[in-house]
Amino acid sequence: MRQLSKKPMKTLPIFQKAEAYLNIHLTHTGPGGTPHSVGPFITISREAGTGGTALAQALAERLPAGDERPWEVYSGNLIEEMLRTNDLPPHLARFLPEDRISEVDASVGEVVGLHPNLWMLVAKTNELIRRLARGGHAILLGRGSNFATLDLPNGVHVRLVASSAYRDARVARLQSLDVAEAATRNAARDAARQRYVRATFNANGADPTTYDLVINVSQIPFEMMVDLIANYVAAHERNPAAFPAHR
Repeated sequence: MRQLSKKPMKTLPIFQKAEAYLNIHLTHTGPGGTPHSVGPFITISREAGTGGTALAQALAERLPAGDERPWEVYSGNLIEEMLRTNDLPPHLARFLPEDRISEVDASVGEVVGLHPNLWMLVAKTNELIRRLARGGHAILLGRGSNFATLDLPNGVHVRLVASSAYRDARVARLQSLDVAEAATRNAARDAARQRYVRATFNANGADPTTYDLVINVSQIPFEMMVDLIANYVAAHERNPAAFPAHR
């Protein structure tokens, strides 16, 4: 079997800033030997074309820093960091696009001799998501991060939705496409993300009961959305006992 070549990977700056804090705080344990959950953290799930990345970046700028640590956004960089921390070659990232993993893809990976197999790589990504969530001040975008962290305290889980007409027009405008092509891309992306969540977590990513806030982005001005989430996070941080835990 052909050996996969490995190239050294440098720690990404965003992870380098958080690494020392995470190592210090997550190695201290509370009663029963369990790690303290520093928190808070946010997960953002979104329908294609709702502007999740822009919202996550705006939230990171809007939310106050704690312990001199700013909020950080983690999305595509999760895979790069997962590969680095597990001493795996960077080209494996091409097997792990957020909206393309399926049971068929995982089986093909095993057949062609991909090691670790795709499900192991997904599991390692989920471990990293949970570690970042426990460390706090993390905004985790996509990859079923709400399901990966659903049992952890101090998390706020957000879902962004909008009509297909709004989302298709938005993507067409931003990517200089005709609306029909944008609609095809959005529909394919949504379906693939649903497959990923179903295959990975045996869950329905569109189920509104798994989120704290479901926001129709076509009906609420952008700055108001940022304020809404930021205020909810602040209230949750002040009095987490007032908010029912997810089960």
